[in-house]
Amino acid sequence: MDISVIIPAFNAAQYIEATIASATLQSGCLLEVVVVDDHSTDATAAIVQKIAARDSRVRLIRQPRNGGPSVARNTGIRAAQGRWIALLDADDRFLPGRLSTLVGLAEAQGADMVADNLVLVDEGSGQEETMLPPGFLTAPRAIDLPEFIARNISSPDAPRTNYGFLKPLMRRDFLAKHGLSYDEHVRFAEDFALYVDMLRAGAVWWLHPEPMYRYLVRANSLTNVQTTGDLDRLRQRQRHLLAQARASGDKPFVALLRRHLRNVDRCYYYRGFTDALKARRPGAALGYLFASADSVPLVAQESARQLPVVLRKALRGGYGHYEASGA
Repeated sequence: MDISVIIPAFNAAQYIEATIASATLQSGCLLEVVVVDDHSTDATAAIVQKIAARDSRVRLIRQPRNGGPSVARNTGIRAAQGRWIALLDADDRFLPGRLSTLVGLAEAQGADMVADNLVLVDEGSGQEETMLPPGFLTAPRAIDLPEFIARNISSPDAPRTNYGFLKPLMRRDFLAKHGLSYDEHVRFAEDFALYVDMLRAGAVWWLHPEPMYRYLVRANSLTNVQTTGDLDRLRQRQRHLLAQARASGDKPFVALLRRHLRNVDRCYYYRGFTDALKARRPGAALGYLFASADSVPLVAQESARQLPVVLRKALRGGYGHYEASGA
């Protein structure tokens, strides 16, 4: 078996059939599709069962309770039989030829991870753009941990060039050899956390410039609606990594991690402050605002970044949760 495509799915009935088809229609490789239904309350499992009945490559695993994306992905990886693990979210799609192209590159370069550019599709408007802009990556090349961290720090010139959104193929035996899996306490940026762990363990990661993964950008996804708990867990992981970098004396990497942690802190304080205001808990809001010497300017910075988003949503009749991304 060449590739195990892992699809965690929760209430994805409107997307799941097209998502599975984008995997089963891949050519040039032997594959299986493992769909992990994370205790959906809609018809997701029934749809997958019908597909599996006519295509033996498709398997359904039903979770007894909702555990979140990290738990679902780990369940799928444990059941996988392929040499490569290919991640596919339940509302996304592979473009034709993606898997064989990436496996070919990985085998040629001896890579443990290999990913491509993304086609970002706005669910509301249908507008498409590539995540890595034209000219950013002109030929396949390797990336390392410092570059990966650096490309997860938002910047005005490339606000959506975030390597944490990439969907690499991963060698299953590399994960097993190093005992790596998704952190099941993390429900936001769980991919980022695993990719950092793999690179720290010595994984060789190559990028292909062609966009072959269709990524649906949804307003209510976990990527766009983070809780303070989600963000705080990410902060704690990064603080642990920062402490290790300091102990090793790697000053450039320490500076890079401090910049990334400041980004995460900015989102954390802003989320806590605004959520507390909306809940009419002024004491809690002030607690986030004055939590540290940096929290006031960080909340001000994120407020300025989010103002256009808030205004657009307010004009549509309300804003509810709004995005605090760029971690």
